[in-house]
Amino acid sequence: MKLCVFSDIHYIDEIPNWEVKRKLVEYADRLTEKMIDKINNEIKPDVSVCLGDMIQASSNLEKDKRNIEYIYNKLKRINNPFYTLLGNHELKLVKSNREILDLIGYDSATYSVDIEGYHLLFIGTDINEEDKKNRTQYISDEDLEWIEKDLELNKDKKVIIFSHFGIPEDKNLMDNFWAYTEDGENLMLRNRDKLKELIKNKNVLAVFIGHLHWTKKITEDGIDYYMLGSLTENINNDGKPDGVYFEVDVDDNNIRVQEKHLELDKKIRGRDYEK
Repeated sequence: MKLCVFSDIHYIDEIPNWEVKRKLVEYADRLTEKMIDKINNEIKPDVSVCLGDMIQASSNLEKDKRNIEYIYNKLKRINNPFYTLLGNHELKLVKSNREILDLIGYDSATYSVDIEGYHLLFIGTDINEEDKKNRTQYISDEDLEWIEKDLELNKDKKVIIFSHFGIPEDKNLMDNFWAYTEDGENLMLRNRDKLKELIKNKNVLAVFIGHLHWTKKITEDGIDYYMLGSLTENINNDGKPDGVYFEVDVDDNNIRVQEKHLELDKKIRGRDYEK
């Protein structure tokens, strides 16, 4: 099985007036077009996955919904099975993930599919109003129960998991540019310990994670976690979007993850960009 995984597009229909430009959102539309073209005409995977944050949230819910519809309808042009997670930016202004799920036609934020004999499990989150600071970073109790049952029903299959928020612990977490809380918990799934208990000793080949805007690998309890950076992150502070994505090849128990970067070579809003 071949997969293409990308994350954190941060599309918005305006350029925010940020003091520090770490997210080059002006490239989001063009990078999405480039990603779709590369998937359809070069990579040709069995499945493509976006790990969430299709949009950059604004202060207006209706505006965010329009932007979600715009970028998601574009992503639907991917001509192999395509799946997405909801990130904190999709959920920032809603009272329930149901508002966004209905918008994109999904039954649930947490779900699974079988492709080419592998079980793909997508970990979704919902709103927890008890934690105002990190309200979008919780798997609901109902979804945790569903995950437990799903893994039991598919215990004989090889599992690949996808999450927007961080799961494994990282002693270097505070080196991340986006770790703006004292413990970096804004980057992490808040009730991740419950999830880790459910996936421990299961046949998990890999877990793919977005949100952190870091591309790195961590192994914890025998499970390989692959963090994937953002398409639009200005990772080198040089005005060039990272354009990072993964090409993943799976063969039985063997998994090969290749880090790749999109290249843009056209003028965008009056600026030249070459990589």
